[in-house]
Amino acid sequence: MKPTQSLLMVFLLPMLIIIVPTVALVMFALHGFKHHSAASYAMQRDDLQTLSQMATFERELSELHHRVSNALNDANQGQLSNRERVIEQSTIREQLTTLGSRIDTLAQSPLLADLAPQNTVALQSAFKEYQRFIQMASDATTLNQEEMRGYLRAAQANFTRFVMLTQHVFTGLTQRASERNDLEFNNLGRSLSLSVFTSFGILFLLLIAAVFAAWRINKRLLVVGDAILELSNPHQTLPALSAVERMSHQQSGPFKRLAKALLSFRDNERQRRNAEKKVHQLAYYDTLTSLPNWRLLREHLQHSIETNHQTQTFGALIYIDVDAFNRINDSSGHSAGDSILRQIAERLTQLAEDRFTLGRLGGDEFAVIIDGLATEHMQAAEKAEQLAEKIHHSLREPYCLNEHVEFISASQGIALFHQGDEDVNALFQYANAAAHVAKKNGPGSIRFYDPAVQAEIEERMVLERDLRLAIEREEFVLVYQMQVDNGGQAIGAEALIRWQHPHNGFVSPGKFIPLAEESGMIIAIGSWVLKAACEQLVAWQADAHTAELVLAVNVSAKQFQQPGFVEEVAAVLEQTGAPARKLKLELTESTVLGKVEETIARMHQLKKLGVSFAMDDFGTGYSSLQYLKRLPLDQLKIDQSFVRDLHQDTEDMAIVQTIIAMGRALRLNIIAEGVETQEHWRYLSEHQCHAYQGYYFCRPVSAEEMAKTCLAPPPVLA
Repeated sequence: MKPTQSLLMVFLLPMLIIIVPTVALVMFALHGFKHHSAASYAMQRDDLQTLSQMATFERELSELHHRVSNALNDANQGQLSNRERVIEQSTIREQLTTLGSRIDTLAQSPLLADLAPQNTVALQSAFKEYQRFIQMASDATTLNQEEMRGYLRAAQANFTRFVMLTQHVFTGLTQRASERNDLEFNNLGRSLSLSVFTSFGILFLLLIAAVFAAWRINKRLLVVGDAILELSNPHQTLPALSAVERMSHQQSGPFKRLAKALLSFRDNERQRRNAEKKVHQLAYYDTLTSLPNWRLLREHLQHSIETNHQTQTFGALIYIDVDAFNRINDSSGHSAGDSILRQIAERLTQLAEDRFTLGRLGGDEFAVIIDGLATEHMQAAEKAEQLAEKIHHSLREPYCLNEHVEFISASQGIALFHQGDEDVNALFQYANAAAHVAKKNGPGSIRFYDPAVQAEIEERMVLERDLRLAIEREEFVLVYQMQVDNGGQAIGAEALIRWQHPHNGFVSPGKFIPLAEESGMIIAIGSWVLKAACEQLVAWQADAHTAELVLAVNVSAKQFQQPGFVEEVAAVLEQTGAPARKLKLELTESTVLGKVEETIARMHQLKKLGVSFAMDDFGTGYSSLQYLKRLPLDQLKIDQSFVRDLHQDTEDMAIVQTIIAMGRALRLNIIAEGVETQEHWRYLSEHQCHAYQGYYFCRPVSAEEMAKTCLAPPPVLA
């Protein structure tokens, strides 16, 4: 049976409990009534037939008696011949025999037997006596007339007695038939009443059973209905459905199937809701910090704009940008950075108040939306700045990272809103622009949005777009600044990148290199610089004046920390055919911080290729003798900031002397950049500096001009 048919039988069961037995009872009662009616009709028919036979028998017997009397008289008077007399006697005997058989048949009638058995015997005895005397009288007609008359009188007496007995029996039979008819009618009525009362009793019991079955079914249907209603409500938690579970274990048939279907639907609904929750979590919440993400923050900000417009109050969007967060990723790894971001999220959450929405925009950027600051602009700005100060103090507390402690700060940009028609994306841009201004003013700074800043940000966005196109189109060129020894003789050069914009001309490296660092494009740019520099080294090998030049290439921290950087350098050297001993990689101190062991191992791998190393901008970062002595360096490069005022600043003189002494102690070559005057050159030479680089010797020039400069006589230190 199909499940739908089985379930239909469940709903039809209460009706079937009543209808089927009712039809059966009615048919049984009709059958019984029909049977009793047929029996009553048969009895009445038999009784009427018996009465009719009695009446007919009496009439026929009277006619026969009259015929016998006439025949005997005619025979006695000689009116019949012997032949006629014999025929008449034979006919009388046959009719008497026939009437005797009919008397025997009547004697077996139920009505006559029910009247009284002695009446039957008396009736049969009287007829036989009558029959005997008639036969004796008939026989005596040929012998003795007196004897015949005596027999005839005796026959007449028996006839009279028989007729009286017959009339008495007929009267009794009539009365008895009436009584039997009344009794049978009463019995039929009682049978019908008994059938009716029995049927009503059984129907009552069936009704109770049907009501009980309907109550039981209704109870289960209510359980099923309640379960369906609970499961269909998406805003209600999924029910336990304990009653349905009991039904699935205790019941059988369609309700068990229905219970199992509901439990299966509940499990599927739980899986669907869990999946929906995960999708919602992934769509609207940050996976690392579990804070609202950019999409959900946009919705909150739109709602906040509308709410503050209705209440005529100011709201604020605070854009939080962690300062120098890349330093943590580069030095301690991304897992440490993720730990810092989670701790920042926890601290910001602890500061959360009413009308305070916190979220993570991505990377090291967070946002805070505040509603209902004040009705006045200045009051709202003051309250927003107070909250920004709280955030600043909370984030500057030390962060625990496994075995060491980190200190960070965050720059914050604030954009106020009030009018109700502000664009959500524009507000984020404004706050982001203010955060960039704050970052330029120093770590941990707080700035409000300024339209002029927005123009700068838009310019920066255009620059970033053009920079991506420049990488694809290879719009970069290399220029070279010569490096000389104490005698002014060229010993090498530093490769410097320039961007030749198709519309804006040459773009300063100070303008696009920081942008490339922030956006990650520095890796692609660095790869291009490395390949172009190696190709130039190969070109210089063909000229005796440039064959011995060592070419220095700046490598960013991000590029150096790439897992395949060593393989990339080896591949470029092999593809271009550049001599590795003529390639010098300049690293900054930030490259080494955090991942000292990994950096040292990578430097040793590159040293095996023949590449040399220089520490660029030495003295401007977090210099440490502990790791400096372990690094396989070949050269220290004194930053130009210490050389610029060397001839007149005693502090710069002391720093330069210290760096030279440190380098000599570590057996490292020392080169100074930013040498622009002969005084600079003289002072450095007097303090045993090994090499020099600066405008005094050569400005950054193309490869062709670099070759010509090498042909010119070197400068002389007067």
